[in-house]
Amino acid sequence: MKISSDSVWPVRPVSESALTRSRCGMNKYLRAASTNFIFLAISVVFFLVITPVAIRTMGEDLFGLWAMLSALMLFSNIGTLGIDTIVMKFSSEIPTHADAQTQSNRIMTAGYLIVVVMSVITAILLLFVRDPIADNINASTELREQFRQAMAWIAAGMLPQFLARVPQGFLLSQLRNMAARQIELFSSISFWVGAIVIALTEKNLATIAAWCFFNNVLVLALYLWMMHRLMPFRFQLDVHSFHRMLDFSGYMFLENLAISLFQHFDKVVVGFTLGPALAGVYSVGTSLALRLSIVTGQATEVMIPYASLQKSLGDQQKLYATFRQLSRYVSIILAGLSSVLVIWMSEVLSLWIGPDFARQYADAFRILIIAYSLLSLCRPAHQTLTGIGKVKFTAFIYLFSTILMLAGLFFLSREFGFLGAVSANLILVLLLIFNLLLYFTFERPLPWRHALADLKWGLFLPVFVYGSSLLLPNPPLTHKIAETIIVGILLLWVVAKDNFTLIKTGLLQIKQAVSRS
Repeated sequence: MKISSDSVWPVRPVSESALTRSRCGMNKYLRAASTNFIFLAISVVFFLVITPVAIRTMGEDLFGLWAMLSALMLFSNIGTLGIDTIVMKFSSEIPTHADAQTQSNRIMTAGYLIVVVMSVITAILLLFVRDPIADNINASTELREQFRQAMAWIAAGMLPQFLARVPQGFLLSQLRNMAARQIELFSSISFWVGAIVIALTEKNLATIAAWCFFNNVLVLALYLWMMHRLMPFRFQLDVHSFHRMLDFSGYMFLENLAISLFQHFDKVVVGFTLGPALAGVYSVGTSLALRLSIVTGQATEVMIPYASLQKSLGDQQKLYATFRQLSRYVSIILAGLSSVLVIWMSEVLSLWIGPDFARQYADAFRILIIAYSLLSLCRPAHQTLTGIGKVKFTAFIYLFSTILMLAGLFFLSREFGFLGAVSANLILVLLLIFNLLLYFTFERPLPWRHALADLKWGLFLPVFVYGSSLLLPNPPLTHKIAETIIVGILLLWVVAKDNFTLIKTGLLQIKQAVSRS
């Protein structure tokens, strides 16, 4: 493997003890990723159960407005300036001070100061825009007034919502994924269950939003309690640390703005163009497809602290090898999951929500699966680029792609309705530029052969399966079973072949080491 000598960072001498810590610490990253997958499985099961219950309990219009309100609440997280990722990156680097406790306190203090100011600014902005948003929603006067009152509660919840991101980032930097994921899961369950219980007694959006405020306060208290058990916090302001994090946060703000626009504000756009009922359907579809991105995110999230550590050690070759191997497995996982969902989408929706819902929206949901599968291929590259500090590039590419997607969403939904709205998500395939940049960062000229070898299954297999569904719109059950078996055998062969290559390479390296000795 040819690594460009000036491609990423200058390699500087490191101590043997530092290299030993790096090798021994890899198991911690694997355990953290495993923890992420366990809680992902639990959250997916909860999502599949709670969504149809929420739709039936709230009704289509209230659920659609609730989806829009939830999207606005999550969209407001752009005001955190990506502080959780910033805290995770800076806290995971090898300490430059003898007292790691002092360094951690400085990072946490800077993070708290940043989000306190930003939470106030974000709350003011939400109060400023609540009347224009409520007045332009395609709903009854009563529901618009409830939405207006609900936004006041959402604005009040910005402070605890933002503050919780700081301890969350620190816990993830220390690979305390079990603690962080437990709190996240509790937050999600209490958020939805509380909303449904309130809807059973009083179908009032403002009351549900008040519960969201108290839920944010409770989640913050849990994070602070967990942090106190791990490391008692002391306020220590360091101007240098504050400026470093603030400089990094500028580009993280752009990136988080793009991610929030893409994942949350799109539902608001659909609510404006197609109405709250279809906004709710769109929310269900994107939430289902987003699970593909979450699957890859759980596996690749540890690449931020890992890449940051390897950069500080100067071991770019090890990082590149890890990135390529992770990209291959992410591609295979996405190829399998996406293909199976495309094949069985009608059956999944029939069992999950209902046969009528499946007949109306199965084809549209297949398009969303393809779109999210393609954009999820960029996750290993995105996390690695963030870890090595190339956030400026990722921020601008994410923002540019998202603006194009939202523009396409607005015009295509007005022109072609719901199918136009879901098709606009395909524009985000532009995010694969992240992968090309990372390959080019490590190898010059750009190794197209390596990129295609690592990503080919995720790129082409789901698209091929979707194309076959267009040629045979209503295949018999036996055809779907046969297609699933073929996909499974093909991917098992790919994994077996890849593992055989790794074993063969390892044996060759052992043989060479023995011959040299």
